[in-house]
Amino acid sequence: MRLKKDYRYILFDLDRTLWDFDSNARNNIFSLLDKHKVQVSDKSEFFKTYDEINHKLWSQYERGEIKKEDLRWLRFHNAFLHYGIDDRSFATDFGEEYLEEMPNQNILMPHAKEVLKELSERGVKMALISNGFKEVQYRKLRNSGIDGYFSAVMISEEQGVHKPSPVIFKRALKAINGEKSSALMVGDDFANDIEGAMIFGIDQFFYNYKNIPCDGGPTYDSSDLRDLIRPD
Repeated sequence: MRLKKDYRYILFDLDRTLWDFDSNARNNIFSLLDKHKVQVSDKSEFFKTYDEINHKLWSQYERGEIKKEDLRWLRFHNAFLHYGIDDRSFATDFGEEYLEEMPNQNILMPHAKEVLKELSERGVKMALISNGFKEVQYRKLRNSGIDGYFSAVMISEEQGVHKPSPVIFKRALKAINGEKSSALMVGDDFANDIEGAMIFGIDQFFYNYKNIPCDGGPTYDSSDLRDLIRPD
């Protein structure tokens, strides 16, 4: 697949688009379970349980239904409950240690750095938009060695607004002096990244690495970030 036009401004999501959230989270949680000798029958099953709970709670957080502080401990407390562990204090400490260690994991999505490097060399201006926690996201960028590619970073917590609100897209594009007609949003989350970009009025690159059936009609639907740099 090749892009239909030459985009001069590209907005990127971070987690699961550039930074391999699932692999990094799994490695981090496995390490913490071992460190604290948590008795779970199967670490992979525990992670699956946690991931489902975390996804639901994140959606509530993005809708403003729960606070950040509650999300940080509830996701682990609720996961531990499935294994007969009902200890809010431990879940809180585990959650804080998880966040502290998370940015030290630095696995990127396939070809992420290669693509960012090529786009940068072509003179494309790039900004990053993330709904993650500010104290974690900046460290992820720095520790994985991709922070230097972005002229602007928009973290929802700092901006007071989450994707898919068009407000955060507008601020990101303005920060790099971009124009809508030459702008592209790249992300893996259809609701937050792709529909948000649609509402804002810029083209969208749905990084569909899980090959999810898609009826929403994004400008591009691809499982390979290298499609962003295919030659004309």
